[in-house]
Amino acid sequence: MVHHHIWQAGQAIEETLAERYVRDVRNVWAPLQDVRYHPRCPRGQGRLALFEPALLIAMRKAGEVAAIQRIFLDPVYGNYKEKRVLGQAIGAAWTNGAPGKTIGICEGFETAAAYTSLTGIQAWATMGAKRFHQVELPSHVETLILLADNDLEGRRARDRAAETYRRQGLTIETEWPPGRMNDWAQLLKR
Repeated sequence: MVHHHIWQAGQAIEETLAERYVRDVRNVWAPLQDVRYHPRCPRGQGRLALFEPALLIAMRKAGEVAAIQRIFLDPVYGNYKEKRVLGQAIGAAWTNGAPGKTIGICEGFETAAAYTSLTGIQAWATMGAKRFHQVELPSHVETLILLADNDLEGRRARDRAAETYRRQGLTIETEWPPGRMNDWAQLLKR
């Protein structure tokens, strides 16, 4: 599987463009697991493929890397240029380590990492509103915090997720970003 080969070719983010994006551009300081840097990550296929620097985000399902999100980075400014998911993303999420009894679910990696930086609570990223209700939660999770984006699509995703995840023994809460912020990442972005 292509996403496994790309993931295995990645390296730690320390002292790379990916660390610059996460720490300087996005201002995220929480410890991060399942992130790597690829200096020449393929974007596209065959002869038309481009090879560009990218932050790799592992999306796990049942503990295994089922997909990766590739955040292609501008080598000059460190901003992201494009995001693409590769692999079987349905039901998978970036989990930032083994889940505790309380987790949050966000749409994007940056939002999940920001929420964890701000609160210390582990937040997962589904990589989009369309997958917000599709993550497979471990049975030991007791509290789920829905952290959807504060827009129409995010509110629909939150409503659908609240219904989908409902089960006995699981408390479901919703936290919206403060003020007129669209997501938690905006609180940290410089």
